Amino acid sequence: MKVLIHKEKREVVDGREFIVSKARQYFVTDLSKDVHTLHGVISKSDLSKPSGSVIQSGTGKEFVLLDASFIDVYKRLRKLPQTIPLKDIGLIVGETGINSQSIIVDGGLGSGALASALAHIAKHVTSYEVRDDCLATAEENIKKLGLTNITIKKKSLYDGIDESDVDLITLDLPEPWKVIPHAAKSLKTGGFIISYSPSVPQVMDFVNELHKQDKLLYLKTVEIIERLWEIEGRRVRPKSTGIGHSGFIVFARKIKC
Repeated sequence: MKVLIHKEKREVVDGREFIVSKARQYFVTDLSKDVHTLHGVISKSDLSKPSGSVIQSGTGKEFVLLDASFIDVYKRLRKLPQTIPLKDIGLIVGETGINSQSIIVDGGLGSGALASALAHIAKHVTSYEVRDDCLATAEENIKKLGLTNITIKKKSLYDGIDESDVDLITLDLPEPWKVIPHAAKSLKTGGFIISYSPSVPQVMDFVNELHKQDKLLYLKTVEIIERLWEIEGRRVRPKSTGIGHSGFIVFARKIKC
């Protein structure tokens, strides 16, 4: 897979700068065919050139050719409603410190977005899901990403967790508090459990249940708001649109065997 990038072009006319060609990206999955763009056709023969090559369309417009990375494929996966966005996944990764040796249990596979992002970093992810539509979508996405360190189980975490000595348990479930007793047994001492919920009542019930467990320490609840900015010369201002509320993330940690 490849990514074609046409950089933004600007011209100065009578002292004023104008955008004459907007930046565009094209994600190419079939390298056996020519690529049709708004700026002309890219020949399939050019797609075999090394990453970083500058190639031209049939109209003489320049494109930078890149090999598609994990994130290029990830951003173009089929997402189901209420998929956890990257801004929240980044916080989960940063706050729990997972690494290439981490063992993770994921509850509520959905489209596989969180499980895939974690598997890209961790040693192994086991994800539990009961819905057939989610299983089908997630399996397709995981295959596109080429991940081989995800195990999918058609089972509810409400009924228990098979794995032990787990570094991180992530929950994206309607009633995450039902998993807390199982998580207290499956986590290694020092391991983390996080719950991702869209509503305050879910957060309240989860945190209240955490306080009943002497093995688990409630750490914090966080909401991440992302605001994009426009920067054109010395004209700098926030964009009128951004990513507001997506969900609340509750963090807790196992402190006793």
